This record gives sequence, structure tokens and C-alpha cells, in this order.
Amino acid sequence: MAAELTQQQTRLTEAVAKDRGRLTRFVRGKLAEATELDAEDVVSELVLRLFERADLLAQVENVTAYLFRALGNSLIDLFRRRRPVDEIPPELADDGPGPEALLEQAQLRHRLAEAIAALSPAERAVWTAVEVEGWTFRELAERWNEPIGTLLSRKNRATKALRRSLGGEVAG
Repeated sequence: MAAELTQQQTRLTEAVAKDRGRLTRFVRGKLAEATELDAEDVVSELVLRLFERADLLAQVENVTAYLFRALGNSLIDLFRRRRPVDEIPPELADDGPGPEALLEQAQLRHRLAEAIAALSPAERAVWTAVEVEGWTFRELAERWNEPIGTLLSRKNRATKALRRSLGGEVAG
């Protein structure tokens, strides 16, 4: 096993030496405006992690392709765990909207509920399914056995009616 591990580490080292410039350019292209991290550091960190787990490479045919895929996944992970630098600590953050804003929100929610209740049942069903529950028109068309165009029309009429009722306060 030690000889096999050394062979996999050698394979990884050769692939990185051959394609290091391409790997670095790939990272720079993805991080050009989004971060101040150095592309070399990202590549080096990935290579170190893979070098420590070189036994995983035994089943990999194309090490270069694997490196690019792993880099892409590393960048996705990096963006997921990144926190804004200027984030306000919780102890200094504002506790939320003031009483006037809360009252306005409550009044708008009440007016929205009344406006939605005034829609026809078909328009209300489409509007709430798309805007509140997050369904796509294709999913609804299949689920309800309705043409997509019909659902789009109902949603459009519902949105226009809500905008009229609420004076343009609702996008949708």
C-alpha cells in the first residue's frame, strides 16, 4: 500500500507540475472580482489536501480533470463559508425595525391578505403557488394538468389585481 500511495502522490505531483499555470488561471478567472484571495493559495491548499489523501486518486483516470473539478468544488465551498468583512457583530447590530416600521409591515400584510382573498380561486391558487410556495409554472402545469400559458395568464391577472389593490406596493 505504501508503494501505491507513493505512486498516486507522484501522479498528483506530475499533474500539478504540468498544469499548475492552467489551474491558477482557472481560479483567478473565478475569483477575479469576488475575493482578495491569492489563486496560488487556493491551488496549493487543494493540492495539499489531495496529497494527504492520494489514495483516493487510485480510481481516477484523468488527474487533471479531477483537479479542475475539485478546484471548482473548493471555490463553491469557499463562497459558501465566506462572511462579509464588514459584518457588524451581533452585540452592536440594530435590534430590527422600529415600532413604526412594524406597524406598516402589519398593515401591508393585512391589506395583502385581503387583496389575495379578493382574487378568483384559480388566480389565488396560481399566485400563491408561485410567489409563496415557490412552485415553477412547469411543475404546476404537470401537477394540475393545465397549460403553462393558462397559468401564466392567471398569475399575470392576479399580480395586476394585487398591484391595483395595494397601490403598487407589491412586486410579483
